[in-house]
Amino acid sequence: MEPADRPADPTNLVGAIVATGTHAYRIVRPIAQGGFSVVYLARRSDPLGAEGDRDVAIKVLDVVHLTDRLAHAPPVFLDPDAPLPQQMAEVRERFLNEAHLVRQLRHPNIVRAFDDGVLPVAFRKAPFYVMEYLSGTDVGEIVRLRGEFDWPATLAVVGAVLAAVGHLARQGVVHRDIKAANVFVQPSARTTPAMSDVRLIDFGLAAAAADSRRDRRVLFPHDVRTRPGMLWGTLAWCPPERIAPFLDPDGETPDVLFDLWGAGLLLYLCLTGVQPFDRSRYRTDADQFAAIIEGHLPSPREFVHALSPALEAVVRKSLALRPADRFRDAQEFLDALRAAA
Repeated sequence: MEPADRPADPTNLVGAIVATGTHAYRIVRPIAQGGFSVVYLARRSDPLGAEGDRDVAIKVLDVVHLTDRLAHAPPVFLDPDAPLPQQMAEVRERFLNEAHLVRQLRHPNIVRAFDDGVLPVAFRKAPFYVMEYLSGTDVGEIVRLRGEFDWPATLAVVGAVLAAVGHLARQGVVHRDIKAANVFVQPSARTTPAMSDVRLIDFGLAAAAADSRRDRRVLFPHDVRTRPGMLWGTLAWCPPERIAPFLDPDGETPDVLFDLWGAGLLLYLCLTGVQPFDRSRYRTDADQFAAIIEGHLPSPREFVHALSPALEAVVRKSLALRPADRFRDAQEFLDALRAAA
């Protein structure tokens, strides 16, 4: 333990014991780091021996470095004019909302969380939550290493994401950050992944859908509102109406269409190995921006000549420039995808 006058660093928890009201976990090693959090591999130890040791993942809010990160790279969801303590409080509340939400969600294609807590004072009372440990890798990394997926793998991956998005919509939740890096594929003995091998992860930007009939406080106990006109998520995966409101002049697009846009881009990537709006494909930021809002979408058959016209039509519909021309829900999208096989 570090001296009492020097707070411990939550990015240096290796070997520490993290306890909640029901379990104790020993931190093994860090496995991922985001803008405001660190994810560790940990091992749960059952003192009674009933369940035995179990590998889990623990996501911890990186409170020690929060001030520096807010000062040098503040996220777009924060009010830049708000005092620093207010910004820090909002980041913490968003993290607590994420932990609460993921613990409520129960779906085979959504990462499962089952415990949460707060670190001791020495670690500045950083909140954390415990979830299943996923040993595979994300779709973006798979494509980078191996290229495009074959059709059965594409259907499994995109089908799993659509099943997850449909479940979220029924719960009154929109993920708002559907992208390849947030779709995890676990290894298995099968040569082709099954839907059961796929998990949607990272709910840090999730929100209650505007058309939800559920009390948002049940889903998100802390009242952290999204600022009007805020551009959340990754630009290359952002639906065009979010950055060009004239494409949705009445503002009546169901929130689920935001997630379905991400699923459409995931389909394009799995089939072709190309993310059509990735920044690396454009000379300038303005060129990338224009491609998104003007619908400059290369035909997927330019990259995969053997792609069937029926499947290309599904891709085109999922990524239509105007929201009204796209699939209206996850089930309609999935049915069309299966029918195009």
